[in-house]
Amino acid sequence: MLLSSTAAAQFRRTPIFNNHYAVEFFQGPLLAPINVEALGGAATAVVDGVDGASSNAAAVAVREPFSVKWFDTDVEAGISFPGAFTTMDYDDHGPHSTDQVNDFLYADFGVRLQFGELGVAATGELLRYSVVSRGGLDVTAGRYHVLAGYGFAENQLVVGVGFRAVTMQLSQGSGIVNTLDPAAVNLTMSGLAPEAGFIFKPNDFPFRVGATLRGPVNGGNLGSGNTKTDYLGVERSAGFILPNEITMPWELEAGFAVQVGARPLNPAWINPHDQDAPIKRAVLYARERRAVETVQALEETVPSNRADRQAELARQEAAIQVIEEQRLAQEEDQLLAQRKARYANWPREKILVLASVLVTGASTNAIALEDFFQQQYEAYGDHLTVSPRVGIEAEPIANYVKGRIGSYLEPSRFEGIAARQHFTTGFDIKLFPWDGFGVTKGQVWRLSGAVDLAPRYTDWGISFGAWH
Repeated sequence: MLLSSTAAAQFRRTPIFNNHYAVEFFQGPLLAPINVEALGGAATAVVDGVDGASSNAAAVAVREPFSVKWFDTDVEAGISFPGAFTTMDYDDHGPHSTDQVNDFLYADFGVRLQFGELGVAATGELLRYSVVSRGGLDVTAGRYHVLAGYGFAENQLVVGVGFRAVTMQLSQGSGIVNTLDPAAVNLTMSGLAPEAGFIFKPNDFPFRVGATLRGPVNGGNLGSGNTKTDYLGVERSAGFILPNEITMPWELEAGFAVQVGARPLNPAWINPHDQDAPIKRAVLYARERRAVETVQALEETVPSNRADRQAELARQEAAIQVIEEQRLAQEEDQLLAQRKARYANWPREKILVLASVLVTGASTNAIALEDFFQQQYEAYGDHLTVSPRVGIEAEPIANYVKGRIGSYLEPSRFEGIAARQHFTTGFDIKLFPWDGFGVTKGQVWRLSGAVDLAPRYTDWGISFGAWH
């Protein structure tokens, strides 16, 4: 007798009766910064600002054309609502499956600092939702990146390394207050693993390639006062038989980008220190020459008058150096203005085409979060999966509005369930300049939005960041 897909899935499930299993975190539906989501996740080779840290570890050190200072900063914050306006099947368990969860909320935030060819960044992504079948139980899952990178050969080859971490917390009650209350926490698990990536962007060519490799994350239970061990040695909390670890499988992400139109994709980055160096060398040479002349003048001075002569020469030197510093600052400001004008005068017309693929490794003895809540074991993530992604970016209203579309295939980690296709779109709207309380003087900001549509799934969100 043949079984339907739903009946077959139930036949494969067995109740959980011990702690010898793992809960897998899998990047199924694309939960990422807004601009990455709008491109269908195909941002591995082109990473604009701190957003790119979720797509490529090398993003932290990429100096884009808009970066005209030796020290540069970038911040990002966004929020989205997975599962809005539809019945949710977050884990892609099949056409007849719906999750027993709701009130999804996803937030991302990050900061990036760049010092010449060196860049560092810290980013975080939080997904929070409630379990309907366990009234009052909230789940908070977090992914974090701490990265450092360096650009070689005038920033044409950029490499980055760092760590990614994953956390999961179950808390009884509803709301952020309960999440932060230790007495309400039933389970906290976390793990850490390395990651590394590169981006190749040859000067004056309209293409880029990039790849990043993330190691598998395996994390254990950090303990909780609400965790109890029964007479059989099984750990439980809030009615759950707890897993012995959480796991996030290894990932390999690789892609390329091609840009057509008048706007250059890879103009050579001008290092301000290199551009300022001849001016500073000339000032240093003049000071060294005057120092020699001062020694000679003192040697020619009568010994009894040398102290007065030395004081007089010191006053003269101090006055000259004040003038030199003023002229140096003026010339540096002029060079900065030239770099800004160089960027501002480039044409805006472009069409950027991106493609990438995300390969995710297998997990051992793992189940999905959905089955953890139902306390049933069903094989999950026991095979390698591949997710192709494509995206297009253009600027329909030059210097005011950017548009993006994309698509990606979400493979199911359940056996026998077909992959589902997602379609994404999004925008940037130029807002106004704001100095960020003196931190980002003259920075112009933008509002971004994105939508992700697929069978049994929708997501929409907004973010606030720098306009480029």
